[in-house]
Amino acid sequence: MLSLTLAQLFGVNASQTATELVIQKADLVAIGLTPQSNNRAEQLLVALLLQALSNFYGYITDENGNIITDENNVPIGYDNRQLYELLEMFRWDAYAKERNGNVYLSETIIIHSYAEAD
Repeated sequence: MLSLTLAQLFGVNASQTATELVIQKADLVAIGLTPQSNNRAEQLLVALLLQALSNFYGYITDENGNIITDENNVPIGYDNRQLYELLEMFRWDAYAKERNGNVYLSETIIIHSYAEAD
């Protein structure tokens, strides 16, 4: 089984020291984040979760971000949930939800973290 890298979970420019984890907002643009000086904490958390999720489950896209389909126009997906040793993530459910007069896409992401027993 494999281990995930910082770049896979947090973007290609992520780095760390003994005291800091540095994540570039620009690395999360493909996931849907619009970098601003005042992004809300919720926006940043969702972008990080979607970035991490893309390593486990999703659809193959072209260089423009368009989903690639097969000859029957069915999206070509991938499922790497069993590939990594200590972490598993997947989408459980997605549905439209009305809240405060607006319609939002609501998604449930399941995260399993595995630790070796002593």
